[in-house]
Amino acid sequence: MTVRITVEQERTPRRILVEGRLSALEVGELEGVVGDDPGAVCLELSNLRSVDAAALAALRRLRGAGVEMRGAFPHLAWQIEDDKP
Repeated sequence: MTVRITVEQERTPRRILVEGRLSALEVGELEGVVGDDPGAVCLELSNLRSVDAAALAALRRLRGAGVEMRGAFPHLAWQIEDDKP
């Protein structure tokens, strides 16, 4: 499995589960699922195993746009929070 993106909750805030390995190939899909109201979205990252550089940059952009993120492994959480490439 590369990545599985599942919208678990259709109401606000929408809970989106991201599982597996997120890469540049799936960034567009993730951004499409998040949509135009990032403040109304919570990404559940407890089953996200790895990200490549493009996916990490996308997660940083989404966080900066107001997407809530929960459950990321500590090594991933600090990378998302770190603004330096």
